Amino acid sequence: MIVGIFLRHIKTYKGINFIPLSDGEKFCGLVGNNGIGKSTVLEALDKIFLSNKEWNINLSHNKSLDDSNIPYIVPIFLIEKDKIKFDVKELEVVQVIDKSIKRIKTGNLPPRFSGSKETVQHIERITSTLKNIDDYYLIPLGVTLNNKKSFSVFNAYFKGKLSEFLDGISTPSTDLEDFDETEFDFSVLDNIFNKIIDIYRYIYIPRELSAEEFTKLHNKQFEFLMGKSLQQTLNDTISPTTVKKINDSLDLIISELEGDLESYIYKTNSDVRQTKLKRVDINNLIIEAYFNIRSMHLKVDENSSMAITKLSSGEKQKAILDIANSLLRKNYENNNNKYVIFGFDEPESSLHISACFDMFQSLYETTQFCSQVIFTTHWYGYIPSVIRGNTVIMGKGSDVGHKFDFINITKYREETRIIGAQSRNQLPFSIQLKSINDLVQAIIYGSMSENPFNWLICEGSSEKIYLSDFLSELVENQRLRILPVGGYSEVKKLYNHLSIAFEDFKQEMKGKVFLLCDTDSTLDMNTTNLRQDAQHPKLKYRRLIVNEGSENAELVMINSPIAANSSVLEDVLNAETFLKVLEQMKEENPELEELIDVHKRVELVENIFYPSALCLRLSIPEKRRLKSFFGKNNNHMKVEFALNYITAVDNKNEIPWINEIRSFFE
Repeated sequence: MIVGIFLRHIKTYKGINFIPLSDGEKFCGLVGNNGIGKSTVLEALDKIFLSNKEWNINLSHNKSLDDSNIPYIVPIFLIEKDKIKFDVKELEVVQVIDKSIKRIKTGNLPPRFSGSKETVQHIERITSTLKNIDDYYLIPLGVTLNNKKSFSVFNAYFKGKLSEFLDGISTPSTDLEDFDETEFDFSVLDNIFNKIIDIYRYIYIPRELSAEEFTKLHNKQFEFLMGKSLQQTLNDTISPTTVKKINDSLDLIISELEGDLESYIYKTNSDVRQTKLKRVDINNLIIEAYFNIRSMHLKVDENSSMAITKLSSGEKQKAILDIANSLLRKNYENNNNKYVIFGFDEPESSLHISACFDMFQSLYETTQFCSQVIFTTHWYGYIPSVIRGNTVIMGKGSDVGHKFDFINITKYREETRIIGAQSRNQLPFSIQLKSINDLVQAIIYGSMSENPFNWLICEGSSEKIYLSDFLSELVENQRLRILPVGGYSEVKKLYNHLSIAFEDFKQEMKGKVFLLCDTDSTLDMNTTNLRQDAQHPKLKYRRLIVNEGSENAELVMINSPIAANSSVLEDVLNAETFLKVLEQMKEENPELEELIDVHKRVELVENIFYPSALCLRLSIPEKRRLKSFFGKNNNHMKVEFALNYITAVDNKNEIPWINEIRSFFE
C-alpha cells in the first residue's frame, strides 16, 4: 500500500508537504474544505502510476528546473518482501533504504523542512503498529519533473547510507546542506522504481469522470478492473502475419490506383515517420468500431434495462462503485500478485444524504478485495460508521501552509481529544460533532424516506457478525442496516441525538431503530432523556444482561434496575453452540483445554437455550483466563470466534433475545 506521499510544488501544494495516508489500515479517507488539496493527492498517485499524465505544477512555482527547487511526487511504499523480486544490486540498495528509514530521527532531515516531526512520527507509527514490520520494505521513492528519481527529504540522509553506490549519482554539489534537494540519476534506482510500479494497479475515479466514460472497456482503469487488456486480447487474435498481409494489401491498392491515375501519386506527409499500420493501430480501430455502438445498461428486471446515461447523478456514482466492487471481487484471486489501490474522489457527490451510509459501507467492503482504498469526502458520517481505517484531516495553518492531522478510526474518539489540544489546524476540535451529525442525519433521512431503512446499532464488529447472520433475511428484505459504532458511549451518544429527532418527527418516521449495548462495570445507566416505548414506538434502546436468577439472557431497558453482572455478547450466546466452537478452537488455543473440560460443563437440555456465561463452572481466575482468550490479538479473537460460531449454528432461531429484535423489525 501507500502509507504517505511527499508533494513539492504540485497544484495547491507550495514547497515540500508530507501527507500521511495510512498506518497499515486499508481504508483511508481525506477530509477538509474545498480547495485544500484532497483531490491533488489522488491525482498525484495517478501521475506516478500512469506516467503519461501531465504534471500539474503549483502556479506560484517559478518554473526553474534547477535541482534546488524541482517539483516532485514521492510516495512511501509499504511492500511485502516476498511480493517483489530484486536482483542482487537492487536488493542491496533497497535494504539500505528500508533499514535507514525505519530508524529515522528528526535530526536526519533537512532543518528547513517544517514537517520533520510529523514525518518521523508517522513512520514510527507505522513501524510500531505493524507487528511484522520486518516482513515489509518501507521505500520512499518517486519522480521529479525532470523524470529523475528522488527520495524527497530523505536524500541527504540516504547519501551517507548509500555511499558505496554513489559513483553513478549525478549531483551538482557535495555540500550536505544542498544535497537534500538534489535528484538521483543512477540506473539501479530506475530499475527499483519500475519493479515497484509494476506490482501496483491504481484505479482512480476522479469526481468529473462520468459513468459512461468509466465503463468504456478500453478505459485504462476499467482494464485494470477486468484484469486484462483489450490490446492483449486482440494481440492474441491478430498475428504479425495478419498485420503484414493487411499492409501488403493496402500497398497493392495504392500501387494499382497510382498506375490508373498516371499523373497522381500518394505520398506520406513529411512530418510522419510511420508508413505502415502497426498492430496497435489495427487494435484501436477495432476497439473504437466495436465499442462505439455499445454502452453499459442497468438491468431493471429480466426483460428491461436502462442505459447508464439515463440514470441520475447519484445513481451513476452508485453504479461506478457497484461495477468496480463486482470486478474487484471477481478478480481478487487473480490480483494476488499485485497491489490494487482504489482511489475515489468524493464518492458521495450528487447523492442524497440518506444514501451516503450505504455508499460508504460499500466502499468499506471494497477493502476486502483490494490492497487499499483512498478517498476524499465532505461526509464525515463514515468515521463512526466503520470499525477500522484512517482519516487525514487537511487544513491551512496560520502561516498559510498545509497542515495535516492523522487519526486511526479505531481509536479516533481518544485521538481527537488529544489532537484538539495540540492540533496543527483548526478542524479537529469539531471532528466528532461533524461525524456524528452527518451519521445521525443519514439515519433520520433514511428512516423518513418512502422506502425506509431500518437500523440496528451495536458496539463492535464481532456483534455485527452475529447479528448480520442471524438477521440476514431482514437485511435482504427489510432494508436493515447493522452499524457498529465502537463502544457503549457512542451508542448512547447516538441515542441522545436520535431521541430528539424521533420526538420532533414522530409522524414522518417510517423506519425503526434499535440500539443495543453490553452491560459492563462502567456502564452509565443515568439516561435521563430515555423515552418509554409508548413515546418512541419505533426507537428502542436495550442492553444485554445474564439473569442468573432465571438462568436466561435478557434485553432490558438501558436504565433498568435489574441487578446483573458485567455481560458481553459472548456471554449471551447459545451454550450448546458456544461449547461446540470452543471445542473446535482448542487445538490452536491450548489454554482452552482445561477451561472447557467436560467435568466443568453444566448439563444442558438439547435444543433448549441456555446462556453461554452459565454453561461452565469456573473459578474467578479461570473466568479471567477465558476472558483473556477472547481478548487475544487486540480483541480480534472475538471476530474469529464469531465467524466460527455462525458457521456452527444449526438453527437461526436458537437465541431468544435475537428473536426479540427480529420481532421488533417485523
